[in-house]
Amino acid sequence: MIAKITAAIVLLPITIVLVVFMVVNRGDVTVSLDPFGSIPQLSFDVSLSILMMGAVIFGLVLGGIGTFLSQNHHRRASYKRKHEIERLQRETGKKDERIRMLEEDRAAATTGTGSRALVPAARAA
Repeated sequence: MIAKITAAIVLLPITIVLVVFMVVNRGDVTVSLDPFGSIPQLSFDVSLSILMMGAVIFGLVLGGIGTFLSQNHHRRASYKRKHEIERLQRETGKKDERIRMLEEDRAAATTGTGSRALVPAARAA
C-alpha cells in the first residue's frame, strides 16, 4: 500500500510535467538526417512533442532489448536447474517405488507369502 502511494506521489508530478511539455511544444521542428545540410530531401517537419515521445519510446525499447540480452546467463542457469530438478525428482520417484516394493517384500516375508522384489517386470505390468 505504501509503495503504491509513493509511486503515485512520484509519478503524478512527472506526468503533469510531461503533459504540460507536450502541450507547450506542439509546434513543428525540422529534423534533418543529413549532417551537412546539403540534401533537403533528408529533412522533415515534425512536432517536438511527438519527436520527444518517439525518442523516449525508442530508448525504452533499446533498454528492454539490452536488459533481455544481458540477463541471458540467468535464464540459461534457471533452465539447467529446472531440468536437473526434474531429473532428480524422476530418479527419486523410481527409488521410492523400489523402497516401497522392498518394504512390501519384507512385510510379505515375515508373513511367508513370498517375494516380488526379485521380479520388478511383473510388478510393472
